[in-house]
Amino acid sequence: MPLTGGEKESLQASLDRHREVVLWKLDDLNDEQLRRPMTPSGTNLLGLTKHLAAVEYAWFCQTFGRKTEPLPFDENDENADLRVIPEETTADIVAFYGRARAAADR
Repeated sequence: MPLTGGEKESLQASLDRHREVVLWKLDDLNDEQLRRPMTPSGTNLLGLTKHLAAVEYAWFCQTFGRKTEPLPFDENDENADLRVIPEETTADIVAFYGRARAAADR
């Protein structure tokens, strides 16, 4: 965390640090490990990453009326952003998260 600078810079640095931790947690895991349910609800690391991407778009883009890409799931299904369908690859979800981060930063 920066010890100098304004509140916005400190918040951005903190957010970026946490974003990088999410990606670090995915490193060196195979597809089975990334998709393995880790909670009784069935949440897995890829689903959590997909959810975080949707949250970045919602909080930082939609809240301020900025355009976003079409979300790759049914927004009427309240848990769709946590589910990873078999056709979605790790690369797809990490790229979606990267685009959401970039859009949020703009």
